[in-house]
Amino acid sequence: MSESSRSTVIGSALILSGTAIGAGMLALPLVSASTGLMPVMIIFAVTAFFAVISALYAFEANVAIKPGCNLYTMASRTLGRMGKVLSAIAPLGLFYALMSAYFAGGGSLLAQYAQSVVPGASSQLCVMFFALIAGAFVYYSTRAVDLVNRIFFTLMIVTFILALMSLAPSVRYESMIHTARVEYLSVLAALPVIFTSFGYHGGIPSIIIYQKKQLQHIPLIFLLATLIPLVVYILWLVAVMGVLPEGLLLQISQSTGATAHLISALSSDKDVHTILYLFSDLALLTSVLGVALGLFDYLANLLQRADTRIHRLQTALVTFIPPVIIAIMFPDSFVAALGYAAVALVILAILLPTAMVYVLRKQPAYENPFRAPGGTVLMSICFVFGCIIIVSQFISRL
Repeated sequence: MSESSRSTVIGSALILSGTAIGAGMLALPLVSASTGLMPVMIIFAVTAFFAVISALYAFEANVAIKPGCNLYTMASRTLGRMGKVLSAIAPLGLFYALMSAYFAGGGSLLAQYAQSVVPGASSQLCVMFFALIAGAFVYYSTRAVDLVNRIFFTLMIVTFILALMSLAPSVRYESMIHTARVEYLSVLAALPVIFTSFGYHGGIPSIIIYQKKQLQHIPLIFLLATLIPLVVYILWLVAVMGVLPEGLLLQISQSTGATAHLISALSSDKDVHTILYLFSDLALLTSVLGVALGLFDYLANLLQRADTRIHRLQTALVTFIPPVIIAIMFPDSFVAALGYAAVALVILAILLPTAMVYVLRKQPAYENPFRAPGGTVLMSICFVFGCIIIVSQFISRL
């Protein structure tokens, strides 16, 4: 692999993993409070496996139809009318739900930080400012998102390491292991948010376009984009669940501005607070960049907007204005929006790609330079796993 290829592979993996990490970092401790550490770790491993497999199914279908085409084009050529409807609705539901959640969470964190400097700073203005930062880079180009995401991602990892170092002396490992227990309803409630935390799949077509001349590296990109969040989530959850008792985490998860309260509860030291706020905002910003890029390219294709400045501006407005309005109207929707986003994500990332590959492989003359591992049995298991996530979301809300 050449130096330039290695650079774009790393950049692409960071875009996808950055897309995932923003959701998981802040929501996972809140939904895992009454589940126990070891059950959550098992769910992490299972979810990471199916995240990679489903991404490879999406890649196989994409290459077979037209490299870089969107989900609607893929579904319309393989799954008929129902596929068209689901493929049109699911990405919009997923992207807008995720961006609304990230703007709500990022605006909440930014507001608390801003109010400590400028008392009375408006949380609505913080949401708009947070969106404006992400929108400027997405509007400019995918390359701009790649380059700035590398900077933000590196800063996020640095602040993450500093945060772990500052929290490590307060972690109570024996207490954390002793109190861990399995509550099946809590597992059901956590599963959709955990899956969403590995949900970089909306950005796959954009990455395929970006890597069009070296598609052989795409599987490695998916693997790295899954392993990076997995490692980060494990370290973060151990730190948070080792510092904060279960009762306090449950109380925080039910409070207004839960993400900001979680950061505030982790330390009373001002310097540590600053590090945690910076880390959380960077995690959300890298996530917004990846999700917004996927939505931007999807809308540009759907609305048939050319790659000109005026058309990119029009697409950017349609991409960012709706989630900003939702985040301002429902500022405490962070965790709830992530849970419901899982339903759309399962359709987009698991059910449709699995069905498309199944249909494609049944064609007598089917040939593809890339085939995802596993046969019909693995596809069936992957499909069932997606259905379990959807059922879990609705059962947990009863």
